[in-house]
Amino acid sequence: MSKYLNITPRSETRNFFGKNLRRDLTEFLHNEIIEVMFTKKDGTERKMLCTLQSHLLDQSYESYDDTKPPKIINEEVMRVFDTEAQSWRSFLLANIKYIKTDL
Repeated sequence: MSKYLNITPRSETRNFFGKNLRRDLTEFLHNEIIEVMFTKKDGTERKMLCTLQSHLLDQSYESYDDTKPPKIINEEVMRVFDTEAQSWRSFLLANIKYIKTDL
């Protein structure tokens, strides 16, 4: 069971959508498939099933190579694996409408 409700809308909770959002979301994504509803940059809404579980990730994903300089991580963007499209997607954390866990 998750430490948060099954559906966590932005308007009803402050602790999940606070300063620890990226950390908490990453924890969920490494443990399960979650549903995220967010507003895309073009203004349309999108619902996505996504994860960061290693056994579900696309096999073509490049593993970490310490000979390359580290990439700069944009803390405002979450990069996830879309389980329906079977490819990598990203979204702005500020544009999340809700997060659904324990699917």
